[in-house]
Amino acid sequence: MKSKQRITAVEQHPLAGSSFISLMKLFLWNGGVDREYLPQALSAATASFLTIPLKIFENVKFSQKIAELEIELPPIFILGHPRSGTTYFQYLMSRDPNLGYLENWQAMRGSEIFLSSPELAKRWADSNYPRKRISDEVMMYANSPAEEEFPLANACPYSFYTWFYFPNNMRKIFQKFVLFEGVDDRIKTEWKRAYIKNLKRITLAVNGKRLILKNPINTARIKILLEMFPDAKFIHLYRNPYSIYASTNTLYKKLVRVLGFQTINEAELEENIIFIYKQMMQKFLVDKNSLPPENLIEIKYEDFIGNEIEYLKQVYAQFNLPSFEQAEAEFKKYIQSQANYETNKYTLDEETIKKITEQWRFTIEKWQYDVPDELTVKAAP
Repeated sequence: MKSKQRITAVEQHPLAGSSFISLMKLFLWNGGVDREYLPQALSAATASFLTIPLKIFENVKFSQKIAELEIELPPIFILGHPRSGTTYFQYLMSRDPNLGYLENWQAMRGSEIFLSSPELAKRWADSNYPRKRISDEVMMYANSPAEEEFPLANACPYSFYTWFYFPNNMRKIFQKFVLFEGVDDRIKTEWKRAYIKNLKRITLAVNGKRLILKNPINTARIKILLEMFPDAKFIHLYRNPYSIYASTNTLYKKLVRVLGFQTINEAELEENIIFIYKQMMQKFLVDKNSLPPENLIEIKYEDFIGNEIEYLKQVYAQFNLPSFEQAEAEFKKYIQSQANYETNKYTLDEETIKKITEQWRFTIEKWQYDVPDELTVKAAP
């Protein structure tokens, strides 16, 4: 997959905000960088190196506070395979002023300095926002909610999102750092330490509010999340698998073009999407049985759209969240602001649809989906 679009300013690459040691490990573990991407990789590494003093300052100033902090209110984790509507759900719930979340300006270049140098981190973010999300027409602002998997990828080399930069190892990264297959307990312990530190930093930034976290990759991490947060709450959104495939395929190809340091064959990427969805959802369907029924809510995306307030009432009632009436007006205001949003249109060929049906039959049948009307079916060549 050749690069046709790169980030307009290489210093804005997400890895520019990473730990320099972690970045060096990523280059070493993932087979290096393809020649055509060396300038972008060098720029990201330079930015990472130059911000070492700022990261040291933050560590000195806040390491003790982070170590002593207890996350008293169990987080709410929004789960669902990418492109299942999780972003919309988080954007909506984040309108509740009693909930805290990671913001875009904190998640990228400022991920390890936003507590001690917030104004600097915000200035670095200014050139990126506002803008439309790469996957669709959703507007992103500097203070919009972000996924904690991005700062995790900057803090340590054990994040699934590192595959955006090293796509040739996509499947291996998923198996090691999402399923934790073939890794020893040391790696799992280090991952948990980095993840908890990440959430403590966010908790400090939001003054101890309960966190509302959207991370699609956590759909396959329920058991390890429960080891850290036994009383965590989980909201799982699911959507038509045919739409999921078409949208994910489009998104991932864009992300690799923009962020990747390696070239990957499109057919290999498509096979990886099939494989990862299957592995992720099979693990979720098993591991969700570890949850007390009162701590899990599952929502069909197609039913949620148009009935958001009713579903939010259910979430607040089941999880005993205290502030629905206080936030309801803000929920309705945000829903109204999205009234004219139109989802993307996709085309799949008959061979791909057959492959999805065969490989993902377990979710297609469980949730009773058919090929959606809005999906254009193209005859195989």
